[in-house]
Amino acid sequence: MELKVMTNNIWRYYEWENRKEKLIKFFKEQAADVVFLQEVVFDERKKWENQVHEINEELNYKYFAFGKLTQLTNWHKEPIDWTMYLGLGILSRHPIKHSGVILLPIHKEHGDKKQLGFHHVVIETPEGDVDLINVHFSNNNISAKLHLKETLKWCKEKGIKPIIAGDFNIKIVKDLLGEAQEDYHISYSIKHYKSFYPTKFSHDSVPITLDYIIAHKGKFEMAEVECIDTDVSDHKPVKANIEIKE
Repeated sequence: MELKVMTNNIWRYYEWENRKEKLIKFFKEQAADVVFLQEVVFDERKKWENQVHEINEELNYKYFAFGKLTQLTNWHKEPIDWTMYLGLGILSRHPIKHSGVILLPIHKEHGDKKQLGFHHVVIETPEGDVDLINVHFSNNNISAKLHLKETLKWCKEKGIKPIIAGDFNIKIVKDLLGEAQEDYHISYSIKHYKSFYPTKFSHDSVPITLDYIIAHKGKFEMAEVECIDTDVSDHKPVKANIEIKE
């Protein structure tokens, strides 16, 4: 059985009025079986439960889940007086059996300020349960590498063989390869790409790779990787076809 998997950091509500319908149209055209979403937001001022709920109102995936990571105290560098959380989301054509957020350590010694982590979701497929790990790691390479190590260790301790996707924030690709390539197929190894192009809000000034899909070799095969050139977000969506072996 094959899963069409896509990941995209949807950039919160930045320039949302100009992007929302374009992003929804794009996701409809791609028609992935599972979509990993990062930088999705809970905003108490909105009528929706969260930003995943908002876009799925038009996408109509039968199953979706949202998990809170960290409370935001500023918007566009200005203090806010309403409740807002940064989070992670999953859209799935297959039933969701479990959804839970794991918060990773804040490595203050490396400049971390936000509480980040991953969203563990279990979906039920005709070939059995599949573990999904949706990640958003710290925005510096040292902490991001530590977050990857901590996530892989958690998966090993739980005895799961997951698909892990999202905004790894690992700018040095060899760091990802060094930690994961023994046990995981890695999207970048199948096809090289750049997934982030700087905007006026960015820390980086040149195109880099931050977003990946990796799938455990003990359970999956990966093929047909593509990083899609679209302006629906400041991150380029990455997609892959993943075959369930077991």
